[in-house]
Amino acid sequence: FFFGDSPNATRNVLFVKMASAPPAKPPKPEFDDCDETSIKCVWEPTPGVAYRLQYKEFPEPWEECMSLEVEEGKGNAETTQVADLNPTSTYTLRLIAIKDGLESEPSDELIVDTQAANCTPTPDEMAPKKCVVS
Repeated sequence: FFFGDSPNATRNVLFVKMASAPPAKPPKPEFDDCDETSIKCVWEPTPGVAYRLQYKEFPEPWEECMSLEVEEGKGNAETTQVADLNPTSTYTLRLIAIKDGLESEPSDELIVDTQAANCTPTPDEMAPKKCVVS
């Protein structure tokens, strides 16, 4: 007992949980590959951090963007493909890091043009297709 305490006294204990800081701004996704309807990008993830890859057709506002959730990485290069895009269109992509329910500010934006429809040769074709874009 401390001085002045009685055996029947109770003590109030206050636990304070320190608020976590949001994760750092992620790196700009880098272009890896694209075709008529998909874009592949890559970035170096931080271990223990999940990501949201947001994408939109240019010049739509970010409020109308689509997104893909990417689970926590192991610290290796993370490659993600965005599919079902429109051919011959410009898309803007960016990353948001997520840790402990908190989100980072968005990364710098990657801007990519999808290819023209029926112009990309596939491995099973003997000769490349010829496209004319006017």
